[in-house]
Amino acid sequence: MNPFPKVAAAAAVILALVAGAAPAAEGDDLLRRADEIRAPGSDFGFTVEVETSDGATQAMSVTVKDRVKGLVQYEKPARMKGRAILFVGENMWVYVPGTRRPLRISPQQRVLGGVSSADVARTVFSEDYAVVAMSPAGDGNVLQLEPKTKGAAYARVDLTVDGDAAPQKAEFYAGGGRKLKTMTFEGYESVLGEMRPTRLVVIDHFDGDAMTTMTYSGFRRTETPEAGYQPGYLSRL
Repeated sequence: MNPFPKVAAAAAVILALVAGAAPAAEGDDLLRRADEIRAPGSDFGFTVEVETSDGATQAMSVTVKDRVKGLVQYEKPARMKGRAILFVGENMWVYVPGTRRPLRISPQQRVLGGVSSADVARTVFSEDYAVVAMSPAGDGNVLQLEPKTKGAAYARVDLTVDGDAAPQKAEFYAGGGRKLKTMTFEGYESVLGEMRPTRLVVIDHFDGDAMTTMTYSGFRRTETPEAGYQPGYLSRL
């Protein structure tokens, strides 16, 4: 029996596995780089103003710790001041002044317009999603992301990055493949030594393609105490 066909077949399988692994690894690298562009480190803070197309606005101060912890404190409007959202790993709580304790909420909980709690408090994709496919798009690529944690807000995200891995667009899907919203990354400016997007525009496909804009300012590196990211601490803010 000629052993060479078996050897050739085995070699073909190995080459296919290697070829499949290379794009996956490249996709992971692109996703990490895209996250580095969005988030200036593991511990930082910023202010975000959310505005809908009909003029409703909210302003929030956000601090991030260890990439997976986010504390959102409402600043405007006045009636919302004192309210806070806490995101730790896969868990999220909201605190409303006057209530006895924080309430658990879903990452999909809406903040305003098409913007969810996760959109505000979560600043990186790679903690919650893995690259499962990559395809070319212009001078960049589309990274297809699927959840690797139960706390991921979306069943799938298609993230478009340019040739330098800077995020350009993200399309968010529910289970079953229904597109929920599209987010574009705009207003790139030099922030803390890197060109970063300072404006995100969200198109809500569940609400007649209504538009909500998130405008970022006041980026800063911070060292916030661990105690500030405990649900029981929210009432002391």
